[in-house]
Amino acid sequence: MNEDEMRIWNMWKGSFKRIFGRVVKEMSEHTGLSEGDFGVLDRLVQFGDGKLRQQELADSMDWDKSRLSHHLTRMEKRGLILRKPLAADRGVQVVITSVGKSALDDALPIVSKAIRKHFLDQLTDQDIESITKLAERTKK
Repeated sequence: MNEDEMRIWNMWKGSFKRIFGRVVKEMSEHTGLSEGDFGVLDRLVQFGDGKLRQQELADSMDWDKSRLSHHLTRMEKRGLILRKPLAADRGVQVVITSVGKSALDDALPIVSKAIRKHFLDQLTDQDIESITKLAERTKK
């Protein structure tokens, strides 16, 4: 890579990290949820109607089994989720609790507002078109 290519790569990474960090910070300050907490709760609702097999959850988050297991233990202690053994195949099902659902419901508008403020409101129509084209090309 030449200097210009390295510069654009670093700019892209830095912009993403700053924007993402601001969104997570606002969410955490208002709700007490971490990025991981939100990711787990959101996936349980979005992909599993409130419950998912632990392995499916790990795969959707691109986390290894151990990392997810430790995180779920902390979330379970806070009453956000429950883990239930699945007798048929020795798997584990992760279920969002009413406390977890309430926490997610509280976080969603804060996350949406922060995404709008720190990302979407900064974009022109041309930016949106370029980002969309890039995302389409790189999703393969």
